[in-house]
Amino acid sequence: MRAEILSIGSEMTSGQNFDTNGPWLSRALAGLGIATAFRTTLGDDPEDNRQAFRLASERADVVVSTGGLGPTRDDLTREILAELAGVPLDFHAESWGKILEIFSARNRPCPERNRVQAMAPRGADMLENPRGTAPGVWMRLNRAHVACLPGPPREMHGMFDEQVAPRLRAAGLVPGVRLERRIHTFGLGESAVEDRLGNLTDRGNDPEVGITASDATITLRIFASGSDEASARDRIAPIEARIRDTLASLVFGADEETLAGVVLRDLDRCRMRLAVAEGVTGGGLSQVLAAESWQGMRWFVGGVVLRTTDAESWGGLSEVTRRAHGGHGEQAARELAEAARLRLGTELGLATVGQDGDGPSAGQVWVALSHPGGFVTRSQHWFCAPVEVCSRTAKLALDTARLFLADQPGFGGKHS
Repeated sequence: MRAEILSIGSEMTSGQNFDTNGPWLSRALAGLGIATAFRTTLGDDPEDNRQAFRLASERADVVVSTGGLGPTRDDLTREILAELAGVPLDFHAESWGKILEIFSARNRPCPERNRVQAMAPRGADMLENPRGTAPGVWMRLNRAHVACLPGPPREMHGMFDEQVAPRLRAAGLVPGVRLERRIHTFGLGESAVEDRLGNLTDRGNDPEVGITASDATITLRIFASGSDEASARDRIAPIEARIRDTLASLVFGADEETLAGVVLRDLDRCRMRLAVAEGVTGGGLSQVLAAESWQGMRWFVGGVVLRTTDAESWGGLSEVTRRAHGGHGEQAARELAEAARLRLGTELGLATVGQDGDGPSAGQVWVALSHPGGFVTRSQHWFCAPVEVCSRTAKLALDTARLFLADQPGFGGKHS
């Protein structure tokens, strides 16, 4: 069973927007046991769309498109499907009535142009869209079952789960379940991680294990199929256990877990509060911590961004250290971490210093974690662009805190 995904919109081919629908649909189809063989991103050109739908419907069993269902003249999916199927467009009064209801509920007049959204190729089913004005389309074209969904993710996600997945099952196109489990690591490069795992990532393995790198995070992706979700998870479990046993403390989480989220969870477990002092990360460390919106957020108190000599002095860097070691070394990181901890009254202080510009020392960074019993420090020389130095150093700092917290007993602080 092969699927093809068509993501339609010139805003993606021009680079203005990213295609987030394609990856989401690949995962959703995989969860139904349907592998995506092709993903195509195309603009709003009519001929390009004709060719894309024709080719996809000839080489795939399932075609899912997003975009092209709006009311404007560059939304041509309905017309192109009707043309390729050799049928006219029919008007669906029920769909038009629901569109009018949506505009009425918003206290807005409905433009006549929106009437085109109630049109579909003859013989096709309209897919109800309770979150927007664009119904979807379900039809056969050549060898494929074709599902056309609107582009806004909020609308598309719900319609796939509520409208498309049941139709795929009813058509006998769901052979079972194919699950993906992602295991995230930090601290070694991609090739070093793969070396430790031996033949686990070899082609032809079942379950299959892939490896990807993203901004110093290395992720192992385990794919397994089964007759149902429980059997697929049973096949994944021993592979995951082997990865965790082999990589040990390099593993920080799975699936949607992030380093920042794991650190906040462990701060909550240990009842420890965290303050930060940022030099080279320029606020990036605080940003990823603040982006995690759950109850552990109360354990991140805040911090300061120190980008100049005067700011570093204000933040706690002594003139003695500056003259002896500069503002970018291990001692500077320690002093800033300690000052952040003491000034904000927290159990932990985390500091980042280093060089993010040009020159031979660019990318050389230090992080320091201050705690009541002393310090933990780490250094790294990143060979990448300044923006990546910032993001990777933030991860290095978070990983330093994670490893420290993993060794702490729960409920070790005085706060509740």
